[in-house]
Amino acid sequence: MSADVLRPADADLRFGDWGPAYLQRSDDAAIGTVVLRPGDTFDNHLHEKHTESFVVLEGKAEIWLDRTTRVVVSAGEVLRAEPGEEHFVRNPFDETFRAVFVKTPWVDGDKVDRPWTPEET
Repeated sequence: MSADVLRPADADLRFGDWGPAYLQRSDDAAIGTVVLRPGDTFDNHLHEKHTESFVVLEGKAEIWLDRTTRVVVSAGEVLRAEPGEEHFVRNPFDETFRAVFVKTPWVDGDKVDRPWTPEET
């Protein structure tokens, strides 16, 4: 038996100092981190096979589900996007947003871009 200690602070973020980064991928799950600075967005998309859950560590973000439901998540909260459920994430707030994401089960390439941006709120 082995245990992996994953450190979001050590992640190689996709866009340098912000964006998503995988920490671990296996057949049963992928675990990663996402950082959004004030004003950053992560484009609208969905996953056909896996559920994506966000565990908020710091700050808050606005997550739109299926283009109709706006949810603000804050540190200590968890949001779950089911397979087929579109989600758009942005940080319109004044502090950095940090979260861990978990995709279950992990299916490589399971991301369908669905271009859409909500009206500014």
